Amino acid sequence: MAESCCAAHAATPPTTGSRRRRLWELGSHAHCPVIGVCMPLERVRQLAKRLLVLQGDEDDYTLHCSLVTAAARRNAVAEAVQRDLEQRFALDLRSAAQAKCRESLMAWWRARAVQGEAIAGALWATLTHARCDEWLEMRVLGQVHMLQHQVGAAQRVDLSRHRELAAEHQALANEYAAVQQRVTTWSLERAREQQAWEQEKLRMRAAQISLQTQLAQAQEQVMRWQAARPDLPEREALRERLAEQIERNQALQREVSRLASRLPAVPPDVAEPASGIDVPVTVPVKLEQRVVLCVGGRGGSVPQYRQAVEGCGAHFLHHDGGSEHKPAQLEPQLAAADLVICQTGCISHDAYWRVKDHCKRHRKRCVFVETPSRSAFERALAQAAADESAETGC
Repeated sequence: MAESCCAAHAATPPTTGSRRRRLWELGSHAHCPVIGVCMPLERVRQLAKRLLVLQGDEDDYTLHCSLVTAAARRNAVAEAVQRDLEQRFALDLRSAAQAKCRESLMAWWRARAVQGEAIAGALWATLTHARCDEWLEMRVLGQVHMLQHQVGAAQRVDLSRHRELAAEHQALANEYAAVQQRVTTWSLERAREQQAWEQEKLRMRAAQISLQTQLAQAQEQVMRWQAARPDLPEREALRERLAEQIERNQALQREVSRLASRLPAVPPDVAEPASGIDVPVTVPVKLEQRVVLCVGGRGGSVPQYRQAVEGCGAHFLHHDGGSEHKPAQLEPQLAAADLVICQTGCISHDAYWRVKDHCKRHRKRCVFVETPSRSAFERALAQAAADESAETGC
């Protein structure tokens, strides 16, 4: 059976001439694969809408069948499809024209059919070739038919694979969206941290500028003070020396008191009053209507100082020398006093310098007492009264 079929095909006389066949000259069984394989579906829709009378609700299969039916004979539709295929596959037609016999055309077809993507142009160029007879046409259409089966199976596999890829793509898209959301959240947090850091940086910068301004003002104030009082370092040095001297005198006074406490008792009319021992002064002291300021002294002895001053007929003022009374209160008291008794062992350095400076500038009598006792205070009163009597000639 196979041998008789091949013999029949082999006995078919070869075609002659170079004229290529037209679409309507092909067998009716070739129109469906040619239009289905060689023409894209979108082009089929365009030609059908332009050349066919449609009802408006035809599907793609109906349009395909309409073109296949119209291609069976020469008409406007068949000629339009012919022109479209000729223009679309002009390169394939020139390539197939190099085949001069059926065997070379068959070899060319097989080489192009293996490529897959070029099968549409190869199909049209082979079927319309001048050397394509019925035997070759049946072989080409049969191969195309099998390829369509393979393509359908491959499409089903591809569709299944496509569904899997679509599901995987959706999962990856969801995961990507979650990652993108985390990145966005992280970026917003970093932006807020950056903004807070910038604000803190500006605040620290403002604080630094403020401190630098205060430092410059303080340095300028110190320079003004140094320019106004150029002898300030010397006064500070003298103040330190005075503090050392006062501390030394107090230590000596304590030593004298300790030694005096060891001496035997002596009648008052024989012995001289020892230094540091409270002995009442019997010499009458007169300081009528004078203002006596006592700076320093023990707090418990202030009533005794007041009694001694008022006993001389004078007015009594007192300033503790900086322990409780404010230093600013000392200046008005110094201005109101006629006589100042300064007990150096119980006042601050600042009060000492204020008293000394004020009395020196205003030529005011000032008696310094090292031992804070009543007898020493009364002796200072007596000394001041004696000096004043000597000055006045009384």
